[in-house]
Amino acid sequence: MVLFKIRNDGLFKILTILSAITVPLWNLQQSANADKPSPQVTVTVPTLNVRESADISSKVIGRVHQGETFEIIQKRDDWDQIKLVNNQTGWVYDAYLNPTEKIGGTINTYSLNVRERPSTSSNVVGYLKSGTKITIHKNQAGWAKIVSSSGVSGWVNETYIDKDSPSSQHTQTAAPTPKKKANDTTELKVAKAADALMTTPPEKSVVMSISQTPLKGKTIVLDPGHGGKDRGTTSIARTPEKSLNLPTAEAVKQKLENAGAQVILTRTDDTYIPLEQRAQISNLNQADAFISFHYNWSNNPSVNGITDFYYQKSSNPLATAILNQVAKETNLTNLGTRFNNLDVLRNNKQPATLIELGFLSNQQDDTIVESPQFRNNVAQGIYLGLLDYFQ
Repeated sequence: MVLFKIRNDGLFKILTILSAITVPLWNLQQSANADKPSPQVTVTVPTLNVRESADISSKVIGRVHQGETFEIIQKRDDWDQIKLVNNQTGWVYDAYLNPTEKIGGTINTYSLNVRERPSTSSNVVGYLKSGTKITIHKNQAGWAKIVSSSGVSGWVNETYIDKDSPSSQHTQTAAPTPKKKANDTTELKVAKAADALMTTPPEKSVVMSISQTPLKGKTIVLDPGHGGKDRGTTSIARTPEKSLNLPTAEAVKQKLENAGAQVILTRTDDTYIPLEQRAQISNLNQADAFISFHYNWSNNPSVNGITDFYYQKSSNPLATAILNQVAKETNLTNLGTRFNNLDVLRNNKQPATLIELGFLSNQQDDTIVESPQFRNNVAQGIYLGLLDYFQ
């Protein structure tokens, strides 16, 4: 009995010693795995379906767009599971992804908010001044995850970044042709449709001389519709309209400022602004043009295209010029300009229009409009429309 106890005590001591050695090694391994960065990939086609599981027949739970980067959680055959906004996950076909390379850039606006997450409603964690050098680690839905030269890190609106040209641009090869399987027609159709509809390359910020600023002296008020407690409508992909209106207006703002205009936004973050106050901003600043940005919805999912509205007859030429050029640049169906008794137009004494930039209830429109490239096309269309109007 005593001998058995001695043996048990000896075994217990040995197990204790082994445990003391093994646990730290296990923790060290776990720590090393946690510190190991997840591989990242960049979307190479204008629009790519995100599916519930790694199967072409699986339910589409969202869409990602060209230039956006994501962390890979796991791989399965020809599919990658990626981390989406709000830590959601989904599966995408890996033929349309390339490994991500970090690139540099420079802030091109006077003061830029750095936010905790890629959303205008997220907390501001810092500010960056014009000329600040940054490294871009990730792109997502018009936002860039960056680290500045001074160590500030977070998310910024990519509209206000001048990206560095790739150092290997002179040797850059064409992107590989996406792999195609017999049952892969859904993703390919989406990609081809988007390619056909979005042919205007992204704009780069340029410094113009005074003689090259055709909108110099013009005051333009841009009104990103909805905001704060007013979400607006919701897209097929569950994106609230308010979060599309602001980045669209910001892209237009940059384009018009580059052309010499003084541009005023009625809201610069996810804030609720009463309709009468939006019109008042236009009146107080004696705007040469007021443009309100919205996206449309219909109970009939087949309805698609863009339209805009005016209240005063004198605003019809502004509405018509803008709609015609935006329709050309985006290749969306032009549904024409119409009279509408809307508050922001009725209370506005300045030339004013409200544009509806596609139907979020329509599969084709929604696929196109929820992308940074579409906002660039809208900005070009607004710019050309204002040139037509003022000339």
